[in-house]
Amino acid sequence: MARDNKPGDVMGAETLEVLKRRKQHRLASGVVQRNTLWAATTGFVPIPVVDSAATVAVQLKMLAELSDVYGVEFNKSSGKSVIAALTACITSGVLGRALLGTGIFSNLAKVMPIVGSTLSIVTMPGFNAAFTYALGRVFQQHYAAGGTLTNFDAKKAEAEFRQKFKDGLKFERDGKTA
Repeated sequence: MARDNKPGDVMGAETLEVLKRRKQHRLASGVVQRNTLWAATTGFVPIPVVDSAATVAVQLKMLAELSDVYGVEFNKSSGKSVIAALTACITSGVLGRALLGTGIFSNLAKVMPIVGSTLSIVTMPGFNAAFTYALGRVFQQHYAAGGTLTNFDAKKAEAEFRQKFKDGLKFERDGKTA
């Protein structure tokens, strides 16, 4: 017996909206998880600059996929700007100084024979995964709240991004997926 949704049937519309949001959340979580794993693998690329370019490419792909899930317009140059702004957030302050030792320093260390490559392979996958995880989770929340790529404010999102980055490091350390 089919039930017709009438204009006064608020419960039916609310139920559909809840189901839509749950589906978006589930799809977006899968996007973040997959791309976090891909970003971790870019840390194994032994060539400086190429590894960073590969990581940014994965992050841009993730932002585009999240934009699709939430029906938000994606612009590659805006995506690059967001990634740069969040990189600045994470590399400032006490947390940033510690992360510079793992992320950027290990990228520079790749140019040192054997020791540098080993150090980089130990640290870069975790850094790349944590950063990508944080980026994805912050945008998942931003898009779910009705935000767009163009109205994203990195300064307002900084505290949440830092927390998600720490969460991402814990996932990586524990050997779990994001």
